[in-house]
Amino acid sequence: MTAVRTLFLPTLLLLAPQILPACDPVAVDDARNDKRLFLPRGVIRGTVTYTGPRPCSRNGHIAGGAAILVFDRRNPPPPVGFAQQPVNFVTVPGDVLFANEPRSTGDSLFCPGDDVVSVSAPFTVSPLEGGAYVVLAFYDRAGRFLPGFKFRNLPEAGDLGGGFIDLLDAQKNAGNPSYTPAYLPITVGVPSEDVDGRTTYTVPPQTGWVADDIPVTIGQAIRTTRPYFHVEGWDRAVESASTAANPKGTVDYVPAITMTQDHKILAPPRNATPDTILAYQKGFRAAKVVWGVPAAEVGEATDPRKPYGLQISAPPPSGSGGLFVWSRGGPIPESAATAAVWPLVAFSKLVDDPSHVLDPQSLVPQSSRDLPMVVIQAITLNNDLLAQTSASAVAAAPTANALRAGVTALIRPAALCVSSRRPDLPPTLVTPHTDGRSADPSEAGDKKLFDLAAVQKALPAGAVVKRGCLPLGRYAISLVYPSGQAWTVPNEAGSCAPAEGAPTGDRTSCSVKSRPVLPSQGNRAVLEIVPPQTPGFCDDHPVPPECLRNSP
Repeated sequence: MTAVRTLFLPTLLLLAPQILPACDPVAVDDARNDKRLFLPRGVIRGTVTYTGPRPCSRNGHIAGGAAILVFDRRNPPPPVGFAQQPVNFVTVPGDVLFANEPRSTGDSLFCPGDDVVSVSAPFTVSPLEGGAYVVLAFYDRAGRFLPGFKFRNLPEAGDLGGGFIDLLDAQKNAGNPSYTPAYLPITVGVPSEDVDGRTTYTVPPQTGWVADDIPVTIGQAIRTTRPYFHVEGWDRAVESASTAANPKGTVDYVPAITMTQDHKILAPPRNATPDTILAYQKGFRAAKVVWGVPAAEVGEATDPRKPYGLQISAPPPSGSGGLFVWSRGGPIPESAATAAVWPLVAFSKLVDDPSHVLDPQSLVPQSSRDLPMVVIQAITLNNDLLAQTSASAVAAAPTANALRAGVTALIRPAALCVSSRRPDLPPTLVTPHTDGRSADPSEAGDKKLFDLAAVQKALPAGAVVKRGCLPLGRYAISLVYPSGQAWTVPNEAGSCAPAEGAPTGDRTSCSVKSRPVLPSQGNRAVLEIVPPQTPGFCDDHPVPPECLRNSP
C-alpha cells in the first residue's frame, strides 16, 4: 500500500518513436490514401542549454548527445509516475550542441578536465497529438544511449540530467538527495472540457500547433550508477516446476520468487520487540537483490568492447560498488516507525504468455497490450532487517556509508491497478486480506493488517481499496533511485531474441547471432503470482475487473 507518486514502471524506453517534421499538410496524390492522416500535428520546439564539464570525443566527433524526452503530463516516468516510454523524443547530437569544441581524433574515448562550459542548440520534437506534456532531458556523455534496450536506455554515472523544470524550486532543494525536479507543463492544442469534465486538447486541423520557445536545461550531475542487481533464486536447481504461467515447467521460465494470490501476512504487533518485529517480517514473501552480476558474468558485463559496459567495477563515491540505501524522508503508510527507503523496489506485471511465444524474453509489460498497469511495491529494508529500518538507523543520503552489497525487500500482498488508457483515473488497490492474527502470539483474536485511513491518505483522491485476489502472472523486478535511474530484470542482456537463435548449451551466448548472454538477467528473474493456497478463495474474492481490463 503506497502512494501513486512513488510507484513506477521502470521500463522507460521500449520503442523509439519515429521523429517526423509536421508543420504543413502533406500533398497526397494517391486517392486511395486517407489525406486526414497527413494533417498538421503538434510541435514542441525551443532551445536546449547544457552547463557542465567539457564533452568527451573520439574519432573526430563529440560523443553522445542531449536526449529530449516528451511525456504525457498525466503519466510521467519513474519515480513519480508509470510511463513506460515517452510520447516522442529527439536527440541533439554532441557535434551539433558543441559545434566549436575541439575533438580527439583517436579511437579511444577522450574526456578532458572538469572545466565548465555552457552551450546551446535548437531542438524540435514532432509529431504530437493535442495534450499537456512535460519534457525531461539528459546528456549521454559517453555516447551509450540506446533507447530500444533496457540496459542502455537511462542515464549512467557521469551523465547530466535536466528538462523543462522549475529552476527556482530546484535551487530551493539543492542538496536534497531525494528531490525530483518539478517539470513544467507544455500545452499542445486548444483546451476544452469533455463529457467527464476532463480537459482535452485539440490541434487545429488547418494550422497545426507549435509550442515555441521552450527552454530545456541540462546541468545536474548524476553521480550514482544505475542500481544494477541480480535476484537471489534465479539459478536455483529445479526438478518439476510447473506453474500457471509456465504450465510445461520449462526450466528457463522457472520464477525466482513465487507468491500466492491470497498470501496472508501477520498483523503488526502492538508490543514491538526484536522477536515480534522479526515474526512480522517473516510473514512477508521477500526478494533479496544482490549488487551487480554474479562473479562469473562480471567480465562480459563490464568489458567496454562488449555491448553492456556496466559500471559495476568502480562506481562512485567509494569505488567498491554496491546499492545505495537511504531515507526518502518519511515513513511507510503502514507504520510511522518504519522509514520509507531508497531504492524503490517494485514488481510490474508482464504480458500473459504461458506458451512463451508472444514474449519469449519476458520483456513486454502487460500495459503495452492495452491492458491495465499492475504494480506491486515492496518495503525496502536496511541491512535486511525491518528492525533496522527506522529513521534513526537509515542513512540520510547516498554516501559511502549507505552502500550495501544487497537489499532485502518485503513484497506487499497488494497490487495497484492503473488504466493504461486513462492513467489520470483513480487507481484501484487490491489486497486479499484486511485482518489476521498478530505477530505477537500473546495478542488474541484477529487484528487489522494495516491502517486503512493511512493507506487511503497515501493514495490519490478517489482511489479505491478492494479486497480480492492478486492478478496471476509473471512480474518484472525493478529498482529505482530518485534521479530516475533504474535497473530492471529480466532485460535483453539475459536471453536471446528469436532472431538471434536459441541460447547455446551453457546459455552464455546466442547460436545464430553470437553475443554474450548474462543468465542472471534472464527470464527466470521474475516474481510469479500463483493460484491461491486456499481452494476457492479467489471464487469468493475475485481479482477486481480494474486489474484485468482498462476502464472505458
